[in-house]
Amino acid sequence: MVDAFGDKLALVLKALSISRGRLAVDVGVDKSLVGRWCSGRVMPSAYNCSRVTRALAERLSHLTPSFSMVDWDLDLDGLADRLGVARAPVPRVISELPSGFAEWLRLSKLRDAALSSGNVSAALAGIWRTTRPVPEIPGKFVHDYVIMQVTDDGPLLFRMGIFSNRMIGWAIAVGDQMYCCCTNQSTGGSVFAILNRVHRPRIDVLDGVSLACMADAGGTPVAAAILLERFADLTGDPSADEARYEALLAEHPVAPDGSVPEDLQNYLLFDTGPTALANGGDAMIMLRALTSRARGSAVPAGGDADRAA
Repeated sequence: MVDAFGDKLALVLKALSISRGRLAVDVGVDKSLVGRWCSGRVMPSAYNCSRVTRALAERLSHLTPSFSMVDWDLDLDGLADRLGVARAPVPRVISELPSGFAEWLRLSKLRDAALSSGNVSAALAGIWRTTRPVPEIPGKFVHDYVIMQVTDDGPLLFRMGIFSNRMIGWAIAVGDQMYCCCTNQSTGGSVFAILNRVHRPRIDVLDGVSLACMADAGGTPVAAAILLERFADLTGDPSADEARYEALLAEHPVAPDGSVPEDLQNYLLFDTGPTALANGGDAMIMLRALTSRARGSAVPAGGDADRAA
């Protein structure tokens, strides 16, 4: 059996540790088209294949100085050897769900939720800024930047980063919550979140709980309260949106002292455990729906000027 072009393209992207969105910017096409190439649903035209090859050849120069159209004729093992990387299994598309996402969602209820998430995805599309406690630096807070983009299939493409750390994954709406998972394509480290949401045409604030690993020697698992605020709407120009997102990721993530309002600090960092429970508090981290800061408006996402200062 001849290995599919999409599998080969996914392997090259893995070798370079770049996203489909980044390749789309390099080639000058919509990221959804790159997604269809990787999933095998669409083959690139000869013209686009040539442009993809040139863009990848520039990035691959440190691995192999002469990557060309001929290399697409190699099978997956041969291409992996050519690039000097280990071949990993490539996710396969299940039904009409996107590649990779389908592998994550095998349960029918989640699949149904994903395929009916179109309106919610439109309400959430944009660039977001998080505020969350820094586990490595007690008393400090950090801002990550997140970009949420609508896919052809309903679920949101969810990307998050700090400096050179890039994570990519998916977000779907189930009931009054958003379930999010994103993974570092180089290390495999993942971040999970369950966020409260509102049923509005435009969503501006989300809050909830995140689960990740600290950057210590043992990779200690840590849960924390988190707030996401819409920073900017998407412009409709993928290149401009990607450039703005990358510029934001270059900013220092630790919030300056005094920049996070005291009431938000108290909301995100509060006592839990037996003592807190005895005093009317909670035994564990909980962001209740009745006190959630999630909010939205009747104006669709993209319907007014962005909120960036």
